[in-house]
Amino acid sequence: MAETPPAWALLKLARERVYTLPPGFPGFRARLNLHLDGAWYVGAVEAEGFVPRVLHLPEGVRSRVERGLASLLGHRRPVPFEEGEGRYPMRLFAEGPLGTGIALEDPFRSRLWVKGGRLALIERHLPEGSFRIHLETWREVGERLLPHRFLLVYRDPGGRLLKVERFRDEYAQVGPYWLPVEREVVVEGEGLVALVMELEEVEVKG
Repeated sequence: MAETPPAWALLKLARERVYTLPPGFPGFRARLNLHLDGAWYVGAVEAEGFVPRVLHLPEGVRSRVERGLASLLGHRRPVPFEEGEGRYPMRLFAEGPLGTGIALEDPFRSRLWVKGGRLALIERHLPEGSFRIHLETWREVGERLLPHRFLLVYRDPGGRLLKVERFRDEYAQVGPYWLPVEREVVVEGEGLVALVMELEEVEVKG
């Protein structure tokens, strides 16, 4: 029977398999098509490095799209493992169908599961509740991975289910970079909300 790698080495390997953009990423511009609440909108995106700015959309819609793009780009920001999760004490706590469970002694009481060398589940705790990210499928880009389909499950401090968000992200290679070109989100909460964001004519800034 193969020996399970120590928690730190196992999580470092899984994290470093995830595709990130280089520190000097210049940003990009693109045309934006958005479907939200039964209506289509057309706008534009100007991303300066990892900071997106959305143009030509109504204020409430614009801020929502900017938050989504900021999350997409923020998760592609390169952070050395030793400066992120790797700086906290951690331990193995479970082994099963979800993979190997790793508990971190960080401010969010994070728990992460690694299966087959890939992140499978991330759990974090906040004052307003907790959330779990179920990473279901990945896109292979060379030797690296990009999240393709995943679920976010939110609970209140008492553990009551608040909402579930289902994501599907698509990417394309633009010059030397892999950039987002489509995101679909379906939110199950007090109602049902669907959002589709498409980026076209994506150009890397010079």
